[in-house]
Amino acid sequence: MLTPQQEEARDAMIARQLMRMLSQKAFPSSTPNTAYAHGPGGLFSHPGVEQPLYSAVVTPWTGLQYMLPIRGTTKTDPLFEVVTGVTATTGTEPVGVCDDPPTAGLVKVCDAWYPLARNSRQTSVIDVSRGNRLTDRGEHTDFILYGSPMGMDGNPMVPHLPATFGGVQMSEATKRMMEFMVAWSRDFARLMYAGNTTNNTAQGGYKEPFGLDIIINTGQRDAITQQACPARDSIVRSFGSQNISTGGAIVGGNLVKLISYVFRNLQQNSAQMNLAPATWVIAMPFSMFYEITQIWPISYATYRAQNLPTGSTNFVDSGQIEKMRDDMRGDLMMRRGQYLLIDGQKVPVVLDDAIAESTGTLGSFTASMYFVPIRVLGSQMATFMEYMNYDQIGVQETAAPFAPTDMLFTSDNGRFLMAKKPLNNFCAQMLALTEWRTVCVVPQLGARITNIAYSPLIHERSGFTDSNYFADGGKTSRDGYGPSYWGPSA
Repeated sequence: MLTPQQEEARDAMIARQLMRMLSQKAFPSSTPNTAYAHGPGGLFSHPGVEQPLYSAVVTPWTGLQYMLPIRGTTKTDPLFEVVTGVTATTGTEPVGVCDDPPTAGLVKVCDAWYPLARNSRQTSVIDVSRGNRLTDRGEHTDFILYGSPMGMDGNPMVPHLPATFGGVQMSEATKRMMEFMVAWSRDFARLMYAGNTTNNTAQGGYKEPFGLDIIINTGQRDAITQQACPARDSIVRSFGSQNISTGGAIVGGNLVKLISYVFRNLQQNSAQMNLAPATWVIAMPFSMFYEITQIWPISYATYRAQNLPTGSTNFVDSGQIEKMRDDMRGDLMMRRGQYLLIDGQKVPVVLDDAIAESTGTLGSFTASMYFVPIRVLGSQMATFMEYMNYDQIGVQETAAPFAPTDMLFTSDNGRFLMAKKPLNNFCAQMLALTEWRTVCVVPQLGARITNIAYSPLIHERSGFTDSNYFADGGKTSRDGYGPSYWGPSA
């Protein structure tokens, strides 16, 4: 037990360490970002700008993230266990009526581990002394914004900040928040599929989860012993880069056949594992789905082997084919109601821009299709997202002895931890952190078809800045175009 003097010395040492840490890295930069909303050089400061503002910002449509269940957790490294089998019975059949019979085998289990990702972003530095000043009476603040540049509503990867900030274009704070939320909507979207812990930074400042390319895969192993667990393996098949847009009836038939057999096996597995009824969603890029539905109806109607008399013709009703195509595409504008008709069943399709596309020759692309189990036994969650709940683990209470109480707050039911950096004179900055993972407790009911090639006539725009189909343009400020008035004397 420490004496009062030792406790005082310890507290003083902790205070010195905290102050040293703050002086080294916690303060915002002393050079604020000068891309302001209003006032001299402000982006919205020109007196001739009309009231309506229309967004042309394309952010990724992360369909699967949007639809998966999400729940909070306080556990960093939970294990999810699957019963993989029972070993063979041993011994011989009894000869006499009093002899021992064979001995039943032993249950085998396989543990799976899903690591937490750690993602963070910060706003640009703002000079708070600037406030919301205006250049003169000619500057307007009554803009109306049409179209959200901050991504789709309800995206679990985007912090939803207090509505008291008002309209995006109305103040300096809301402009920074809009930029902040756009970064969240696109910077981490691809981790749902391509996340890999080998990309983690050395000291853990940035971490990735296991993406579906790792989760829905073959070669499953026990998280503790590293023993192979083939009973947990997903179905993974390659389409061999056959191009469904240019390959004709044979390629179209091959794809319909492969998808039908994959889905038939998944359903059979769910039934034999006593996990039925189960439901799935098929995730794929927008262009892939559009090209598949171009060829699906006619291929679906004709791919099966049919014995026709010599000289006979197999007629297909073109009206029914067109109706089937239109029905499967659903409401493409709002991206809802899409499905594939597989063995008479309407299997939901979710369109997702976060699935990686590789560019081939002559306008072709190659990507994967994912069969993601959503529920088993009718209502049990099969694939879901978890986030570290900062409300439940008492982060603010832990920080209370060391920082002002208003420096930390949470959003989205504890999903995001927000921090305000200490003021550096009049320069301020905010940052946010989240830790999350994707869990699939039944990867044996998941599947991937890789290397599907397609050639859309026109590829849609991308929300990712590193894509050839990303577009923006324009300016970030009016620096150099601000007021330049003469003084009282020439």
